[in-house]
Amino acid sequence: MPISVGAILEFIIGWVVSAIVIYVVLKIFPGKQKRENIAGALLAALVGEIIFALFNILNIPFANTLAIVAWLWALRKIFGVGWIGAAVIAFLIYVFSVFVSLLGLPHII
Repeated sequence: MPISVGAILEFIIGWVVSAIVIYVVLKIFPGKQKRENIAGALLAALVGEIIFALFNILNIPFANTLAIVAWLWALRKIFGVGWIGAAVIAFLIYVFSVFVSLLGLPHII
């Protein structure tokens, strides 16, 4: 099944919007993280999408919970924070993503 240009554009726009959300969260989060830049935010958004898509495809019990743990681990490695720091970053990303959704903007995370 071929992928449409519209689907590709929607993914790219959603990826960039998600990266901007992550970038803003990193600027709000206290301290200096590794990769606290737009490239790090783009990486985190892409890794998050891959993790959640993979666990969704696997269709195993507790897939969402396992995906969240995997994403927290990825956030730890990407930004050089601990588990609590990764959890706070993930929570803030979620809150900002809800706000972005209310504005009607696409996002992937």
